[in-house]
Amino acid sequence: MTQIANAANMLTFDIEEWYHANYDGLAMDGGGKSTHFRLNMEELLRLCRETNSKATFFVLGCIGEMYPDVVKAIAREGHDVASHGYGHELAYKQSYEEFYEDVKKSVGILEGLTGKPVLGYRAPSWSIVERNLHYLEALEELGLKYDASIFPVKTFLYGIPDAPRHIHRPRVNGRELNLFEVPMSVMNMAGRNMGYSGGFYFRFFPTFFIKRQIARANREGHNSIVYLHPREIDPTEHRLQLPAKEGFIHYYNVRGTKAKLESILRSYSFTSISDHLKRQHGLDV
Repeated sequence: MTQIANAANMLTFDIEEWYHANYDGLAMDGGGKSTHFRLNMEELLRLCRETNSKATFFVLGCIGEMYPDVVKAIAREGHDVASHGYGHELAYKQSYEEFYEDVKKSVGILEGLTGKPVLGYRAPSWSIVERNLHYLEALEELGLKYDASIFPVKTFLYGIPDAPRHIHRPRVNGRELNLFEVPMSVMNMAGRNMGYSGGFYFRFFPTFFIKRQIARANREGHNSIVYLHPREIDPTEHRLQLPAKEGFIHYYNVRGTKAKLESILRSYSFTSISDHLKRQHGLDV
């Protein structure tokens, strides 16, 4: 297929194991089970390579410890390696000091593997919300250049529904931070913001609908962000035992996700967050 949009959208992946989730009562432990992580990462890198897409991979520090070769491969293929924290803990359940040390530890691990500076961060489960928005100051203090943790929606787990919908420098405690905020893409549906291009939303909406929303955003001069996890392209990966609602959110239509992702990558141009910030927002590193 030829690309049908000239605007470069942003492709992101949250790099974690199948058991990393933040529902109440879950132990983030694989129980010694084997995993398809390496195979799924090879598939994601292959899709990027074959569609000439560049991406930002938000990697857990513990994944860097378990799979250092995978992290090196991400960087070697020209993608960004950014931080997803160390152990997939919800940021709003950490103290400021715990959050700072968690991000610092992950950045140290990832920079040690790639030899390149980590520029960005995304909180597990979008857990920068109104009550811990000041945690962005920790990222600034650590020298990071952008955050991609805010989802302008409201769910039972995350979201700031009235947050700005486009890239900006956030204000915290009356001060504009020396940090870009890159919020997740949303559309307006019945007067409310809703995601369409990542995670559950990506799996739920049909391909033609997602493409329509990306095209609309591009026509309006904006970019769309796609995000997925390695487990979401593999219906044979191990599954958590979850209640009905959480299980639906976590696993709906994983069987169709890889083909949907490939179709969208072949239809639009995608780049990493840092590349977009350099080209469009004057990021200087």
